[in-house]
Amino acid sequence: MSIEKVSEFQDIEKLANALEKECLSGKPNPHSYVSPVLFRGHSRASWSLETTLERFGKQDLSLEEYLRYLSRVKPAIESFTDREFTFHFSNGVTEGRTFLLSDVSFLKGQYEFMVYLRHHGFPTPLLDWTRSLYVALFFACSGPMHDEDSALYMYVGNLGYGKGGVVGGPEIATLGQYVTTHKRHFIQQSNYTACIAEIDGEWCFHPHEAATGTSSDTQDRISKVLIPSHLRREILRRLDSMNINAFSLFGTEEALMETLAFRELHG
Repeated sequence: MSIEKVSEFQDIEKLANALEKECLSGKPNPHSYVSPVLFRGHSRASWSLETTLERFGKQDLSLEEYLRYLSRVKPAIESFTDREFTFHFSNGVTEGRTFLLSDVSFLKGQYEFMVYLRHHGFPTPLLDWTRSLYVALFFACSGPMHDEDSALYMYVGNLGYGKGGVVGGPEIATLGQYVTTHKRHFIQQSNYTACIAEIDGEWCFHPHEAATGTSSDTQDRISKVLIPSHLRREILRRLDSMNINAFSLFGTEEALMETLAFRELHG
């Protein structure tokens, strides 16, 4: 993982543009597919790439066990929301060694439910990203003010060579943007990744950094940009002028209050 520290807003845009150009120019042939750059913002640079499930204390949870959690909370959520999430739980979902995370059909409909849960606070094994540099910068710079650097992560999964690796080893897959779920998914231009590995004969959700710990020229390119704390307000002001703020991204009354407070007290 490469790490760079910026001194002004324009430096961030330059790094994002340079990464995209470098990845496109390095593909093996003109017809090779290179993934779009995905972005993720962290208010504190010391935070690792952890999913909400990992932060909840569930490390290396098997897919089967997590899907059992989904089947148990599903009735309560459907009753409260008056909507139906259609999927079928199968005890054999992880049987066999031909499992491919990138084939989201293994979730049999749970992916839609997981994305909905992710936007409402229930722990999931999904790491959320955005296709917008500026949305990611909002998440990197918003929140309580502090003296620690913030961080912007930039991720490119497929560099034109396809995805590969050791069978059963940690693998990251981008699960895609095309899913029917909460409107915030579309407002925030969200994408999601998940990381799995085979542990003691079971497929388990695994920390992303285990799959990015070694540098690769052919897949899973990740860069970390450190943003000094003194730039946060300037960046938020620029983003607000683009109509990227808490209210435009969340659309709630609380988010409106947060946006108005920033404009009046820090604008």
